[in-house]
Amino acid sequence: MSIFDIEPGVKKQEYVSIPDFSAALPVTVIRGYSQGLNVLITAGIHNEEYVGIETANRLALELDPARIRGTVAIIHMCNPTGFASLARDVVPEDGQNLNRCFPGSADSGPTHKLAHFITEDFIKPASVHIDLHCGGGREELAPHNYFQAMGAPELQEASKKLALLMDADWAVGATLVCGSAFSHASLYGIPSILMERGGMAEWSEDEVRAYLADVRRVLHRVGVLDTSEPQRRVPQILSDCTHYNSEADGCWYRAHPAGSLVRRGGFLGEVRDPFGKPLCAVTANGDGVILYQLGSFSVRQGELLVTLGVL
Repeated sequence: MSIFDIEPGVKKQEYVSIPDFSAALPVTVIRGYSQGLNVLITAGIHNEEYVGIETANRLALELDPARIRGTVAIIHMCNPTGFASLARDVVPEDGQNLNRCFPGSADSGPTHKLAHFITEDFIKPASVHIDLHCGGGREELAPHNYFQAMGAPELQEASKKLALLMDADWAVGATLVCGSAFSHASLYGIPSILMERGGMAEWSEDEVRAYLADVRRVLHRVGVLDTSEPQRRVPQILSDCTHYNSEADGCWYRAHPAGSLVRRGGFLGEVRDPFGKPLCAVTANGDGVILYQLGSFSVRQGELLVTLGVL
């Protein structure tokens, strides 16, 4: 029986047990009286991404079975043990990144079991998937999203249309199936978008309100809601990103805020030792926009410093 199979006109909220896992998923399912699509909304795949989690909490409160068509399933936090333990955006049972473990396996470790359960019981029965993210505990970012630039042409087009509904400046076409829930949805023919808003393990009313408006626009487009929300900006499509990692342990001094435009050769920041000696400088190898970057001071060798959307 699918998680979407509840009686018409019902809102059901429960903790759903995960086989061979130490915690349960907080889930809300809302089914309207009229037929429509099965929409899955996931949040908290990375447990410190609080803007997405609070947006999921608010959606679960506001969506009324009498005012929607179809069925909406919301996983409030996909990594419940990480949330409870304040883990650094990994599943604490084995230290793995949940968003690199999809579709998972019932016969593997805890993170793969969790990914497998979400895949089989939530993603595969869905018609549309919205994945809510933000900058986690140590990243600052400019609001942006990723759409599926993989799979069948009609899937790519459907995903791109949803991405253009976010009130943000940038949307990135993702071409690789990389272990994320969003990219693996493409293997099952399910249009999905991964949205990013907020970061640094914080949340604010303004960010949550903006995220709620983004999701309502998508729900309107797919026929769940009758009304939409005003949109100030339509994202510009980017086809690629460039990632810059640290070459040393040290202190990170970023040069620009997230969302800044930079030219080829532009200075992005540097890592210094405690005595102020520069250890490695980061410069842009092409024109781009800073989509997200490390917002904390301490950095380890090999850690991500900056991600540029290629212009």
